[in-house]
Amino acid sequence: MAQSARTVRRRWLIIAIGVVILIGILLSALSGFYVDLLWFREVHFSGVFWSIFWSKVLLGSVFGVLFFALLTANLMIVRRLTPRFRPFSPEQELIERYRAAIDPYARFAIPGFAAIIALFVGFAAAAQWQTFLLWKSAGGVAFGAAHLDPVFHKDPAFYIFRLPFLKYVQGWLFAALVGITVLVGIAHYFTGGIRVQTVGEKVTPQVKVHLSVLLGVILLVKAWGYYLGKFDLLVSARGVVTGASFTDIHAQKPALAALVYIAVICAVLFLVNIRFRGWILPVLGIGLLLLTSVVVGAIVPGFVQKFRVAPQELQKEEPYIARNIKATRFAYGVDVNPVAASPAPDLTADQVAANDTTISNIRLWRPNVLQQTYQALQRIQQYYEFKDVDVDRYPIQGQSRVVMLSAREVSQNGIPGGGGWQQAHLIYTHGYGAVASQVNTTDASGAPDFLLQDIPPVGRAIQLDSTPPNDHGAQIYYGELKDVPYVVVRTKQPELNFTNPSGGGILSTTYQGQGGIPMGGFFRRALFAYRYRDINLLISGLIDSQSRILINRDIGTRVRKAAPFLKFDQDPYAAIVKGRLVWIWDAYTTTDLYPYSDRLELATATNRDLFGQVNYIRNSVKAVVDAYDGTIKLYVARPDDPLIQVWQKAFPDLFTPFSQAPPELVAHFRYPEDLLQTQAFEFGRYHVTDVPTFFNNGKRWALPPGLPDIVNGKSTGTLRPYYVLIKLPSDAAEQFVLFEPFTPSGRQNMVAYIAASSDPGQYGQLKAFQFPTGENVDGPTQVRSLINQDPTVAQQLTLLSQRGSDVIFGDLLIVPIENAFLYVQPIFVTASSGQLSIPELKRVVVVHGGNVAVANSLSDALDVSFGRAPGPTPGGGTPGATVSDLLALALQHFQKAQQFLQQGNLSGYQAEINAAQNAIQQANNLVKGGGPTPSPSPSP
Repeated sequence: MAQSARTVRRRWLIIAIGVVILIGILLSALSGFYVDLLWFREVHFSGVFWSIFWSKVLLGSVFGVLFFALLTANLMIVRRLTPRFRPFSPEQELIERYRAAIDPYARFAIPGFAAIIALFVGFAAAAQWQTFLLWKSAGGVAFGAAHLDPVFHKDPAFYIFRLPFLKYVQGWLFAALVGITVLVGIAHYFTGGIRVQTVGEKVTPQVKVHLSVLLGVILLVKAWGYYLGKFDLLVSARGVVTGASFTDIHAQKPALAALVYIAVICAVLFLVNIRFRGWILPVLGIGLLLLTSVVVGAIVPGFVQKFRVAPQELQKEEPYIARNIKATRFAYGVDVNPVAASPAPDLTADQVAANDTTISNIRLWRPNVLQQTYQALQRIQQYYEFKDVDVDRYPIQGQSRVVMLSAREVSQNGIPGGGGWQQAHLIYTHGYGAVASQVNTTDASGAPDFLLQDIPPVGRAIQLDSTPPNDHGAQIYYGELKDVPYVVVRTKQPELNFTNPSGGGILSTTYQGQGGIPMGGFFRRALFAYRYRDINLLISGLIDSQSRILINRDIGTRVRKAAPFLKFDQDPYAAIVKGRLVWIWDAYTTTDLYPYSDRLELATATNRDLFGQVNYIRNSVKAVVDAYDGTIKLYVARPDDPLIQVWQKAFPDLFTPFSQAPPELVAHFRYPEDLLQTQAFEFGRYHVTDVPTFFNNGKRWALPPGLPDIVNGKSTGTLRPYYVLIKLPSDAAEQFVLFEPFTPSGRQNMVAYIAASSDPGQYGQLKAFQFPTGENVDGPTQVRSLINQDPTVAQQLTLLSQRGSDVIFGDLLIVPIENAFLYVQPIFVTASSGQLSIPELKRVVVVHGGNVAVANSLSDALDVSFGRAPGPTPGGGTPGATVSDLLALALQHFQKAQQFLQQGNLSGYQAEINAAQNAIQQANNLVKGGGPTPSPSPSP
């Protein structure tokens, strides 16, 4: 009796645990579903949510129900085919025990068992929603008659949009039928229909019919797979290039056709065999199929490749290589022909003077170096952080100037005292302002020449809306940092806006934007608390029904959640548009199924964490996120792209026509770095359109290796493209372009370069310029070697590295000026580890025509290079400055240092003290007769 009671209690305990687990699973699913729905409503993309949801439901239901029906029907057939008479055998006793245990529950157990497996099958099928939506929405979308593949004469849309779903259906049917057949065979064994140890007939005639039908259907599905498999030849990797090769067309394609017929014949043999004893016919058929797949599908193509193609590969593969060249140039958007450009032997002073706009916009500051300097000088408070620095252009004094800018975001890791829940989620809710500086000027100490700085933001040429309480343009609730999953605004706890630097204390604010989801009542708060595993969201008395929770605040999560089918550039960038801070992120439509186009790994081409294999790419979308209210706009930049056309049909409310983008925003769109890096990687090979030359790699170009940032360092990766404001040889005015040089494969001299325009009206235009054979133009590695070998530069590097300082090379920039080239190498100095590290621009090296000159600024270096001024002296400083001038400068730095000290900005304080001491040292040099010293870069 006691034993029975314990058994009952144990049974109820197991049931209770199961109920708790089930409730937990349902709550997780419900909270995730409901929070996602609320978020999509917040960003006005609820149509996207429901389209994806119902696509998943449809796929899961159709494939799940189909599997359930097939499995249930076949297991029921097994039950009906159970033989009444079962001769005794050693295995019969086991079978009888099984039947005695299962038979009473079989009517319910079979559907239950099938339902459980079908549930998992349905979930797996739901994951194919992107493939399904492409197939469903592709009607009427085509690349055009000019792009039909030369083998099957189909539009690429078939291979990209329709074929993947057809292959999924075929693969699913094949796997499902094989799995069901295995389960049916096991079930027949345990019901006595298959008797392995019985003498004589081991399979009953009824079971033979059942299995023969199943195996015949499997072979028909396999035949369909062979038929679809022939289309994969158009992205075959067998030949010297991607695409159907000679062997694929003349051996593999016929082999697949033969396998289709043989598979159908085998299926018929299985059905015919129902009327004959034994399994001899289907076994012969299967043997023929296997033999054909090995001989015709593998041995014969291998023989053709080795004995027909290899001895005369160029002649055999020539038409297929030509197809690959044409397809690749289109698919990567590099169907441009290099223009011959004869370089001048040297740059002249007149050319420099005539191209002052280009010279004054040469970027000296390296983004990661400037980020450290911003962090030291403009962090203001320890809870702010500059994640990275972006390059853009802004109108300054009526001219377009290249500017570097970084947003000041709040970092929860810097909250005083480590930050409790209230601080992290209710008080320190947003960053504030941004910092901008010109790319090639510094102050007397080598610090950046700020165009926008401090809190509240003070702009000399770039303005943010920053007058409380209407300072929404400066408040950053959405950014790149992702250290806190959510914040809650409009609570009873005022938010920290910023600390008044003039001593007025902390200024508070209350969020007035439309971003965020209303917290609502108890039910909604409970779901949020469960979703984020944070009970404070439910019990905090500071949150009421008017409060709003801001989730998915980092740009990466926010935009990817809205458009998960797009690939994105590695780095979104900040821009100031009409006084407000926005984030701009380039998005790509990609596929690896474009016929004959070369396949590559994006990570290989870009040297970045941009993953996935592609053979077609377009920068079809410009994603824009408002830093204050989180509004997402996805502007269609390439309406001619068939991939984005299909996604627009699938999600009609997601995208915004490019024509609706404000001109002030369009002015900040840039050609993406990762895209040009990928295109340049391909163009290095596919600029050649002559097949024999292409085959022999005779004119293959390579991207130059990345240069080390320290003396005698090692190269890493390849040289990244960079933005410059230049006048290309074919243009009448300067453009803001993305620039990438090429070197011959295996050599160091520069042979060509490619530039992509970012200016409105010319955006996206690629232009390539190639130097004539025999012309020797120094490449980046050669120029760096010249710099390292120059005695004057070596002396300066030695002096700069003294007294516990480290020397850092900035980016070596190659700047085309008319038909000549100017090479510019900035040099920074920073404190060694263990000391306050504030990188400062101390020297600039210029190289042209083999001449190397170094000075404290770009203008001085050019003057030295053309014999107009002396080189740098160890002290640095300003020529012609008097002792009183330098002492006045020192006083200014001391006053600025005191302001930083009052703000608690110790790094900024130390930087100003260093600058003041530097000015005093220069004054001391003058008193001792040290003479004048070179000047810092002049302001424009």
